[in-house]
Amino acid sequence: MNATTQAPVDGRSARWAQHREQRRAELLDVARHLIHERGPDVTMEDIAAASGTSKSIVYRYFEDKSHLQRDLGRSILQAMHDKLLAEMRVLEERMGREPAPEERIHAMIRAYVGTAQRSPGVYRFVTRPSDGLNHFLDSVTRIITTFLPAGTPSPQIWATGAVGFVERAVDTWMNDLEAADGASTTLTSDQLVTRLVTWLMKGLHA
Repeated sequence: MNATTQAPVDGRSARWAQHREQRRAELLDVARHLIHERGPDVTMEDIAAASGTSKSIVYRYFEDKSHLQRDLGRSILQAMHDKLLAEMRVLEERMGREPAPEERIHAMIRAYVGTAQRSPGVYRFVTRPSDGLNHFLDSVTRIITTFLPAGTPSPQIWATGAVGFVERAVDTWMNDLEAADGASTTLTSDQLVTRLVTWLMKGLHA
């Protein structure tokens, strides 16, 4: 028998692995919807009840709540990352030319603010300190450095500072929205995006 020949995959094992991954994805989706509706502090009991199962079954797929939070956070942040890249592609197709750095930054910030505004609970959940959040912010920083103008001094430092500035500014804006409770004393999302881009570009050209 050829030493390189691989043993056939057990069909039952493959089906079980597929079923397990599908069930796990379903539980993550339930958790995401609950967080959207109720906020970031849902419990494992809440997720189990909404899934029509028991908490012990949920623990078969996630060791504990922190494990579920980590996997859900990574999933949502990956979706946000994909959304940012999609915004870049749409921008290029619409303009029919290479977008300017300011136009790219505007599109990215608009996508980020829109995501936060659509689901404040999910936004609060994924922006809690975590390895997943750090990876997301690092990835966005790398994207920004690729389209900064040639000759930008210390582009990595500028991009890192810009990402941190936007994250904290949006967080403060979300707090103001919640405190205002529907009052018109807070910036609109469009106003926020415009001001953030203006402030960042002034700093870039200083």
